[in-house]
Amino acid sequence: MKTTFLFCAFFLIVFGSFCQAQIPNSNPDSAPGPLYELKRPENLYVKGQIEAERNYTKYKGAGTGTLLTSLVSPLVGLIPAIACSATPPKLSNLGYPDEELFKQQEYYLGYTEKAKRIKKRKVWTNWGIGLGVNIVAVVLLNSGR
Repeated sequence: MKTTFLFCAFFLIVFGSFCQAQIPNSNPDSAPGPLYELKRPENLYVKGQIEAERNYTKYKGAGTGTLLTSLVSPLVGLIPAIACSATPPKLSNLGYPDEELFKQQEYYLGYTEKAKRIKKRKVWTNWGIGLGVNIVAVVLLNSGR
């Protein structure tokens, strides 16, 4: 048993170091390159849309205002919903990550259009929540009679 272990250890040491010596370009000083490269979006318009989805989060004031007024009355809630969804987000609220990219026209258009769609979607979702809560409240109040 002891001789078998020694034979296996000798075999692994000799051939293990031999295999390592035969690897081409095995310079320990050179950093290994990536196994694959992900292509970055070349289209700045698409990149602007992707980054708007990640970074635009300051729609909450418009959405919350619409929700609160819709909870009072869905008809009254239509006023801020229409007003907020018709106005584009302010530049100070966009939260774009790179000012140099934001100066590029395609990136700017992609980012701002996506931000406006996000704001519209959130505003109308909150108006729908307010409408739904009012409908449920009316049904519950009328079912108790």
